Amino acid sequence: MIAESRVRLRCGDPVACGELAEFISSFKGARSPQITYRVRDGILEAAIVGPPSEVARAKRALMEAYRKWREIREFRSGRSSELRLEALPLLTGRPTAPRILVQLLRAQGYAAELREGVLTSNAPPDLIVELARKISEKMEGVARDYPRATHSLKALLVALSVLGYDTESVLEDLKRAGLVEEDHKLKLNAEWGSLLIKVHTSSLGVERGEAGDQEG
Repeated sequence: MIAESRVRLRCGDPVACGELAEFISSFKGARSPQITYRVRDGILEAAIVGPPSEVARAKRALMEAYRKWREIREFRSGRSSELRLEALPLLTGRPTAPRILVQLLRAQGYAAELREGVLTSNAPPDLIVELARKISEKMEGVARDYPRATHSLKALLVALSVLGYDTESVLEDLKRAGLVEEDHKLKLNAEWGSLLIKVHTSSLGVERGEAGDQEG
C-alpha cells in the first residue's frame, strides 16, 4: 500500500524557500527520494509518497526541520534573543560548549544565560555564532595539549584561546599566582567563569598573546 501526504510550509520569498528546502533535505530523517518540493506564492509544498509508516515518519521529521529552521531564522535576524541548544550545532556545523559560550559573552559585557535548554542573550547573533564556532575549533586542541587539566581548567583555557590569549603563558601566570596546582592533574583553585573575566580585564596581569592566530 502506497500513501501520499502533502505539507505546506510558509517561507516567504523564493530565496528563503530555497534555503528551507536545502535545510530540510540535509536534516536527518527528512532526507528521502520520496519527497518532492515545489515553491508557490511564498509557500514550500512538500509531497511525500511511500508506505504509510514511512510517510508518517518523514512528515514528522519534515515538521521538526521546519520548526528548527524558523527558530534559527528568527534568531539570526535578531527578532528573537533565544535559541535552543539543540540548534547550535546546526549553526556551527559541529558540537560546541554552551557554558563556555555563555561565559565568553559575559566576559565581553553581554547578558547571557542558559535555562532549560535555551540560550538567551542580548549579544548580536553573528557574534554568538562566531564564538560558538571558535569554541568548537579550540576544544580539540586544548584537550590534546592539556590532557591532565581538569574540566574547569580546560574550559578556561578554551575560552581564553578563543579571545586570543596564549594558553601556555596564561597557565604559567596562573601557576605563579597560586591559582593552578600541579600534581597528577592540573587543578584550578578558583571558579573559572569569574577568573575568565578577571584575566580578560587584565586584573591578573596576564598579557594577551598570539593564540588567536594559532591552531588549537
